Amino acid sequence: MTATAEAPEEAAPVLAMWQRKDQFTRVLPKSVDVDAFLGTAAAALYADEKKPGQKTPTLMEAAAAHPLSLVTTLMRCAALGHMPGTDEYYLHVRKGKITGTEGYRGVVERMYRSGAVRKVIVREVCAKDRFRFIEGADDRPYHITGGGSDGDDGTGAGFFGANGSRDRGPMVGAYAYAELADGAISRVVLLYLDYVMAARAASEAADSDYSPWNRLDAGPDHPELRGRSMWWKTAAKRLEPWVPTSAEYRRQMMAAAATGALPAPAVAALTAAPARELPAGSGARYDAAWLDQAIGQAENLRSEHAAGQLWRETAAKAGAGAITPADAAALQDLIGTRVTAIRQNTYDQAMSLLSENEPWRDKIDELATAEDADRAVAELDEADLDRRRDQRVRRAITALARLKEWHNGDEGDQ
Repeated sequence: MTATAEAPEEAAPVLAMWQRKDQFTRVLPKSVDVDAFLGTAAAALYADEKKPGQKTPTLMEAAAAHPLSLVTTLMRCAALGHMPGTDEYYLHVRKGKITGTEGYRGVVERMYRSGAVRKVIVREVCAKDRFRFIEGADDRPYHITGGGSDGDDGTGAGFFGANGSRDRGPMVGAYAYAELADGAISRVVLLYLDYVMAARAASEAADSDYSPWNRLDAGPDHPELRGRSMWWKTAAKRLEPWVPTSAEYRRQMMAAAATGALPAPAVAALTAAPARELPAGSGARYDAAWLDQAIGQAENLRSEHAAGQLWRETAAKAGAGAITPADAAALQDLIGTRVTAIRQNTYDQAMSLLSENEPWRDKIDELATAEDADRAVAELDEADLDRRRDQRVRRAITALARLKEWHNGDEGDQ
């Protein structure tokens, strides 16, 4: 996109977002307004200003340099139904590109959004807390963070501590569970210190000063609670398989409610989730089970071949009237987002395997047109490279070409 007098260069990423408004609309849940979604994303880009001594690019700079990373990240955010640049879904720069991370609030929000969860409880456990949970005997943990211990005289100071700040000791674990709409208690998830540290080690940015793992969540006077929100998030993520988090769950339960298969409390909790309808007179049966399965497949696609198969199967289901056109459009947008992510990952991996002084790195970064890509491949064929190095360069050229939509035939095939 070329900047104009009306559209300064720094605003180009924002304009690019708005040009894809229809695409975001199809992916976002109906409860999320697309204008608010894009406005929040734009505000996050403009608000991220460079700090003194900061070497990494700002969100706006990274978006301008790598616009596809911005679109891909926002599509993932939209598929989750979150607002970008908030506590639900953080936007940040990694390796010069835009990426996003679902926050603790986002994970919990998806549980509430299902309509089947009344309350979500996520807590850290510290060394001096009183804690008990026996699986099979207790339906939920017994946990006292203040008072209830030796020296508690029943006063506020006895409960909160002499200075209004109780020394709970270092964090040693975390737990999470949910109260469901019908009054039942979900599985209780326990996280020992080893589990939390393993999750921290798996984070690429855990050692960064800006990482939430290193944030003083309880202030400088309580460094023992550093990174507490990430302990909560880790516990909430472990709870996720045991608690409904998807809007698809609401649709299935509404179908069950229509047949009288659900108790009254569950029906009342789901009244805000109308069942989808096929076009009148179509005579087709809505295949909710296939759509739920297809959404799961789309979210976990690992290859373009699998993406192409799912894309064509989606089109066939829509053509047969088994899902609505809106369902098909949203699912295909999700598939397209995953394909872009797969291609971006292929490109990143290929480039990372080329050394910093590799001449081909600069050549690939400078590719801008289909003709450039063709010339680069022809030059590669004539170059005297070893087999492994040749494959890395070829993969990077191909992935970048696809990311820039040079191969229109490939896009059409999907």
